[in-house]
Amino acid sequence: MSEPTLSNKPLIELPPPRMTGGLPLMEAIARRHSTRAFRKDDLPLQEVSNILWAAAGHNRPYAGVGIHVEGCRASPGAHNWQEIDIHVASAHGLHLYDPHRHVLVKQLDQDIRAYTAHPTQPFVADAPLNLIYVSDTARMHDAIEWDFGVFPWADTAVMVENVYLYCASEGLATVCRALFDRPALTEVMRLRPQQLVTFHQLVGYKISN
Repeated sequence: MSEPTLSNKPLIELPPPRMTGGLPLMEAIARRHSTRAFRKDDLPLQEVSNILWAAAGHNRPYAGVGIHVEGCRASPGAHNWQEIDIHVASAHGLHLYDPHRHVLVKQLDQDIRAYTAHPTQPFVADAPLNLIYVSDTARMHDAIEWDFGVFPWADTAVMVENVYLYCASEGLATVCRALFDRPALTEVMRLRPQQLVTFHQLVGYKISN
């Protein structure tokens, strides 16, 4: 029997992330690289679970910093604002990752991956998993102007690198991109003015796998 993959369900309960195994850290760092060729095969739901947890899952209880948050994430973030959301775009529509419950919540039935593409990078359409990082600046309590210009990007970058290291460890392909039409993507995702798309990241199987 094949492993379950993403679907168009309104609520996708992710299996618990696997926190053992994988490459030693230094070896994963040595293998970390960007890939721009993907197979179209769906990733097993277990892989999706591991990837999302590595990027933004909770790895410990609330540590006494930040307000209106639950727990602390596997990726560090300024003031524990937890202002970065991960939206998962796939052939099955658009889902939002809820790290508190470790589930995916349906937002759109539409496959919006084309909105992250660019004519010079056609490989975008092939990757089965498209992580869209969105900063909700409304959560950045007591932030100053400098914070708004730095931390949405910095906090996203840490999540991106966690995914890179996981993919290096597991032999998956990934690449972070910024070349896309942000206004069009913002509109189709129905984001609020306080929400900013920072980067997006493709994940899938290597062509050679």
